[in-house]
Amino acid sequence: MRLTRERLLNLTNSYLTKIIRKDPNVVCIYLTGSMLQEDPFINGTTDVDLVIVHNHARDIPRQIVPVTEEATLDIQFFQQAYYTPQRKIRLDPWVGPALCFDPHLLYGKGHWFEFTQAAIEAGFFRPENVLVRSRAFFARAYESYRELTTNRSITPARYLLNYLRTIENICNSVASLSAHPLTDRRIIKDFKGVSEAVALENLVPLLNELFISENDLHPYYDYFAKSWAYYLEQFGKSDLAKQLPKYHAFRFKYYADAVEHYWEDHILSALWIMIKTWSVVVEWCGLHGNQHFDSFLNAVQIGPNFAAERENQLRAFLDQADEGIEKWGSENGFTAQESDFIQ
Repeated sequence: MRLTRERLLNLTNSYLTKIIRKDPNVVCIYLTGSMLQEDPFINGTTDVDLVIVHNHARDIPRQIVPVTEEATLDIQFFQQAYYTPQRKIRLDPWVGPALCFDPHLLYGKGHWFEFTQAAIEAGFFRPENVLVRSRAFFARAYESYRELTTNRSITPARYLLNYLRTIENICNSVASLSAHPLTDRRIIKDFKGVSEAVALENLVPLLNELFISENDLHPYYDYFAKSWAYYLEQFGKSDLAKQLPKYHAFRFKYYADAVEHYWEDHILSALWIMIKTWSVVVEWCGLHGNQHFDSFLNAVQIGPNFAAERENQLRAFLDQADEGIEKWGSENGFTAQESDFIQ
């Protein structure tokens, strides 16, 4: 049976009903992320992003639960007290957008969710708060860029993770000016829309350039994708995946089917997913010098062997984003320096 949004929401509600019956401390549950869209699937796969608020602290902040082979629940847990003071949530670049960009309430006691959301939304979209959230991502981007360019003793996989972390945070610093942060499977493709929304479309070719190779990779899907998939699947079946549940074996199709879809439709997104997940596997498993991984990096022309050119490209992306965010702040009455002191 083909998985549909309606069927997946029904399965989600069935699971949550059991949670609510067992745990009287649940205050509310709300739906965020791609399931708010009419079509949340990429090649038939998706995840359901949920926030569960309790009136007490939880032992784990996040849990991923398999629902079907094509879908998982990605649940974040928060204590009710976390949402105060309200100013803190207005400036939180992840929790604030999940609450204020039209989430769907699935369960609530009293009117805690409605009152909390209304109070936080009251100042959430003020330009000074938007700028602070954007700058929070940009500060993280600069931190990982600095490690990338100054620490030459790190492993190739660690180098790549810093490279991708820099890109990810730059993209989200721009996205935060008009929307919620972008997620792994959609970040490269969706960046065009969020950059155009704030008149920073000049950043799109700079982002694309960071993954463009002199080699045409399209004919080599079978070789590279099968090698990547093998290591990702084996990692997902290992005990290490217990520490990184987002890469557990029950999430394998979530990544593999997206790569298959993107390889022809938007290969840069496929490369993003492959490089990021494969780098994690190599780093955690100590597979440094693995010939399949190194062959892939050489074909894409990314990694320490291509540091000089790629770091120059990354610096250009970083600088242009910095100027664009500062321009956005100036047009809305604030400078980057002033935003650092907003209370």
